[in-house]
Amino acid sequence: MPEPVTRIEVHPYPIATLRHRAGLVRNTRPPAPLALELRYSAVDPYAVRIKLAAEGAEVRWALSREMLLLGLRRHDGLGEVAVWPVRPLSGPALVRVRLGSAEAGAVVETELDVIAEWLYVTQRLVPLGCEASYIRWDDFLLPLLDGS
Repeated sequence: MPEPVTRIEVHPYPIATLRHRAGLVRNTRPPAPLALELRYSAVDPYAVRIKLAAEGAEVRWALSREMLLLGLRRHDGLGEVAVWPVRPLSGPALVRVRLGSAEAGAVVETELDVIAEWLYVTQRLVPLGCEASYIRWDDFLLPLLDGS
């Protein structure tokens, strides 16, 4: 499988995209291979968009960048999304993400270091704690207020 690819684009706002591989965790069998894409934009500075694809099917989800960052160190999340680190006896450290409920969702995993490096790139685009300053309220509010 190819190495992870991180791309940074500006059109007109900075966007960081990671393309890599992941595995669908299965109870008694090895993980099923998936294509993983993470996308982060300064326009939506609190969210990470995730796309998973396999054999002509795909699912998309949004999760908190902060949750993903915290999940690299400890379990984080409630409800439909959770993130946590896994340290296997051999091989690289992994991060797992549960999307959907425990009964009707999926758990995917990928290398923790790859996600950590990509999240560092997103922090160069929008530093942690500065997200609110990237929200363009005027673009949203001015058309509404001018119409009144």
